[in-house]
Amino acid sequence: MKYKLIALDIDDTLVNREKVITPETKEALINAQKLGIKLAIASGRFPKGVMPFFKELEIDRYGGYRMSFNGGAIYNSEGETVSKTYLDKKYIEPVYSLVRPTSAMTVVHKNGKMYCDRKQNAFSNMPSLSNNGIIPEKVDDIARFADFNLHKIVIVDENEKLRKLKKILKERFYKELDIYFSAPWYLEVMPKTVSKGIGLEIITKDMGISLGEVIAFGDNHNDISMLEAAGMGVAMGNADDSVKSKANMVTDDCDSDGIAKALKILLS
Repeated sequence: MKYKLIALDIDDTLVNREKVITPETKEALINAQKLGIKLAIASGRFPKGVMPFFKELEIDRYGGYRMSFNGGAIYNSEGETVSKTYLDKKYIEPVYSLVRPTSAMTVVHKNGKMYCDRKQNAFSNMPSLSNNGIIPEKVDDIARFADFNLHKIVIVDENEKLRKLKKILKERFYKELDIYFSAPWYLEVMPKTVSKGIGLEIITKDMGISLGEVIAFGDNHNDISMLEAAGMGVAMGNADDSVKSKANMVTDDCDSDGIAKALKILLS
């Protein structure tokens, strides 16, 4: 078998726009595991938000991996920590000082909980903010509250405003931090040493396989490093053109079983 690992982004990739794994996609991924291919869920969500899909695909039974925080935390199917990387707390106040005067809401994670400041904008109550199964708790000031190392900082607002803020943040921190969109309304601030691509390298090393033996599926900017690292990077049909341009293959969209259709070709 040429491929030994399939890495999967969750939102608008593994799940459709109704946030469910379709029966055909689930069947294709279960069948791949029966062939001996391992699965790795690779998401920006924190660990609790990944677990329902991990269990639905029976990865705990067949063996595999779950990657949270875009690679900031990686666990195997036994629940053992493979890797953890944090954003140094020294960056929290400098980053938040640039976000504080804007309309953007800021979200951080600690001990399985989500926290946000008290700002409200058009995207403050997006359902995907609670995809992890937890409603963010409000605090008065993120920088004063978050006096600890974080996996990432998430900034939430309309895309046009976030693009301006991204430019400001990148000019200030381009040598120290990665700043990119995980969705049009989510701007993420991450350590330079964390990405889904680096996470994929860690997993393949743990498995004792090469990156050339990996198929990776994704749709957004935070998936690009993973698509580029994998031997076969597959962009969903609903992906942005900038993501498609980095892939080896473009499949159908997440509402039309793009993963199942690609695997039918790649594993035949």
